[in-house]
Amino acid sequence: MSSAEYRLMMLSELAKASGVAGMCGGQALDLAAEGKSVDLDQLEQIHRHKTGALIRSAVRLGALTAGDAGREALPLLDRYAEAIGLAFQVQDDILDVIGDTAVIGKRQGADQHLGKSTYPSLLGLENAQAKARDLYQEALDTLEMLAAHSYNTTALQALASFIIERDK
Repeated sequence: MSSAEYRLMMLSELAKASGVAGMCGGQALDLAAEGKSVDLDQLEQIHRHKTGALIRSAVRLGALTAGDAGREALPLLDRYAEAIGLAFQVQDDILDVIGDTAVIGKRQGADQHLGKSTYPSLLGLENAQAKARDLYQEALDTLEMLAAHSYNTTALQALASFIIERDK
C-alpha cells in the first residue's frame, strides 16, 4: 500500500472509533442504559464501543504508521486492545466503588447514584477485580505472541500495567 492509502486507512479508523460505531454510539448506549438493568453482555457492548473503541483505534493507528509490518500485527493488536480496553472500564468501575474521591476526581459511588450497571454491581467487587486481572493477563499473553514475532511491546506492556494499576 502507498503512504497515502495508509493515511486514508488511519483517518477511517479514527472516524469509526469516534463515531456512531465507536465512542459516540457507546455513549448513547450508556445513557440509554442509565436506570435500567443491563446484563454483562450488554455492559461489555457499551464499553467496547466507548473506551474500547478509542484504545483499539490508538493501538491500530500506531501499527499503521509502521506500514506493512504494522498491518500484519493488527489481529494480535486488536486482541490486545480489546482486552486492555475492557480492563480499563472494569478498573474504572472498581475505582468508583473503592477509589478515593479526592484522587479519582468524582464522588465515590457516582455510577450507582446514576443507576448505572457496573462490573462490581453485576459480578461483585472481588469477581470484578478478578475479571480486571484476567483481562490484563490476556493482554500480556497477546503481547508475548507479538514479541515472539520480533515486535517491540515495551510501550504496550507499560500501558497495560498503567491501566490495571491506576488509582484514578
